[in-house]
Amino acid sequence: MYISCPCPPGTPSKTLEQESQPPRTLLLHQNSPWTMSGVVSNSLEGPDGGRPGWVAVLALWTENLMETGITKGLGIMLPILQIQLTSQMWIIGWIASLTIATSGFVAPFGGLVSRRFGAGYVMMTCGVMMSAAAIAGSFVENPLQLALLYTLLAGTAIGISSVVAKEAVGRCFTKNYATANGIARTGYSVGLIVFAPLVQLFLNTYGWRGTMLLVGAITMHFVASGAVMVATRQPELDQSNAYQTLPQTERTNSSSAHESTLRSHRSSLRKFVSKNFEAGLLLNSRFWLVAVISCCTIYAYLMWIVYFVSQAQSNGFTLEEAGSFVTIAGIANLFGKISQGPITDRRVMSSWTLVAVCIVMSSVSYLASSLLTSYWPMMTSAVLILFSDGVLSCQTDVLVKQVLGVELLAGAFGWIGLKVTLLLVALGFLPGLVYDLTGSYTAAFLLIGSVQAVPLVPLLMLRYSQR
Repeated sequence: MYISCPCPPGTPSKTLEQESQPPRTLLLHQNSPWTMSGVVSNSLEGPDGGRPGWVAVLALWTENLMETGITKGLGIMLPILQIQLTSQMWIIGWIASLTIATSGFVAPFGGLVSRRFGAGYVMMTCGVMMSAAAIAGSFVENPLQLALLYTLLAGTAIGISSVVAKEAVGRCFTKNYATANGIARTGYSVGLIVFAPLVQLFLNTYGWRGTMLLVGAITMHFVASGAVMVATRQPELDQSNAYQTLPQTERTNSSSAHESTLRSHRSSLRKFVSKNFEAGLLLNSRFWLVAVISCCTIYAYLMWIVYFVSQAQSNGFTLEEAGSFVTIAGIANLFGKISQGPITDRRVMSSWTLVAVCIVMSSVSYLASSLLTSYWPMMTSAVLILFSDGVLSCQTDVLVKQVLGVELLAGAFGWIGLKVTLLLVALGFLPGLVYDLTGSYTAAFLLIGSVQAVPLVPLLMLRYSQR
């Protein structure tokens, strides 16, 4: 797909001789270096990161932290909300699931609103929406009111802000993108470590309504990160349309064009749009390969989060021991996100090798975890799973940028988010159903491990296509 190169602000207007030259174009999908952490185009390469880049990293870090606070906070309050709202547990749990599902359904619109209103203003608005959902939630009287607030406000804000923040980081960084993305994603790990005891402390001190007010106040800090983005000029790429990318000789003044010239132009335009649509995002085979890698990795991780504690208890471990597995594994997840960037950006290990090793390592750990009954082997399995997920969650974003180019980041992240949501809606119940039918988590975790191994196939296909 060809996109016209933009002129930086303040560039002098072109002379008549320059206007007669064909427009410069940028090839985003072909013949680009395949390092998974390098630049896509030299013509768009500027200072790597700089102040705008680290502001974008701060925004994505804050978004991950606040997203965890909203969803994890609601999860911790499930028992007391069930009692106070006189509802059933599955209804309150369903509200949390709907919030996450809504974020996936609205994610494809993140790029559109970002280009229309600007990334900073979108982030500020999403911060207000997330905070308003929690603050207004402290006044609800029934589960329906809580569901409407969290799904329409918090779910929409999480889906839009996640795409916008990830795209902003991708636009600012080239050589150190893996490192910057890893640092930004540690916000999710920090949220898991911090919000669980913090929300429990709030519940014990102020009750559930006071807890929601305080969570909403904390979430309001997300608005500040968006305001900093507004104050810091972010790099923008030209969103040229198909008409602008046609050769200069085929563009004429419509007021003086002959009818035959117009017909020729329309025909050329139709051919151009058709050609680029066929190579576009939705029909691009490489996009689907990347989407399979992302969706399978996220699905396996979320199923581990949901079923691991129950699986550990079925293997004979106490609830306290299962909690210690999760805590230590969460620290390993944080370390994986921080360490993967320097490893690939400094070329200590190639990205292909690191991704392949982590896929194999996590898949084997999923397969083995249901058979482990000793403390340290189970701890090792949990650590390897979450360390690998920390690496893969960052490297898949790098892979998306290298395969599709920086201009398609927002669309790619949005559509992948939607596909993950559809996958969770369609198959999220499957491990639980397998357990109900077999009475054991062995088959369920064999299924999860097999799903995690699937990305090896598209990864090798992408690698082979670049040779």
